[in-house]
Amino acid sequence: MKNFVFCSAWIALFLSVGFVNSSCGSPQAKVPQKDTVVVNTTEIGKDITGYNGPTPVEIKLVDGVIVGVKALENTESPGFFQRVLESGMLESVVGKTAAEAAEMPLDAVSGATFSSKAVIANLRAGLATVTDTAE
Repeated sequence: MKNFVFCSAWIALFLSVGFVNSSCGSPQAKVPQKDTVVVNTTEIGKDITGYNGPTPVEIKLVDGVIVGVKALENTESPGFFQRVLESGMLESVVGKTAAEAAEMPLDAVSGATFSSKAVIANLRAGLATVTDTAE
């Protein structure tokens, strides 16, 4: 009998905590969602190739500003492609609007020319899709 009462008390406490927590949210406490756009150039830039094939990138924008660019899976030679990643090219557009980044001069990386030119072309192709929709 003691076990039954003890278990019943725990169950009642557990259920009441769940009901209290579910009723605590109020409409005034909601944070407005930011406008986030993610552009993946896998399809857009499928014909843009580096030394060994396509070099897609993913561009993330929040409220019209680029917050990140990352290289996606590709078949470039890892040692050469690492030079592109280490060059800072992808990070150089972070903090810019799509239009600003599209106008930025970006140089190919010495020793990884084909790969870096393809990444630049993918970046520009992806940014064009964002600037085209904003106009």
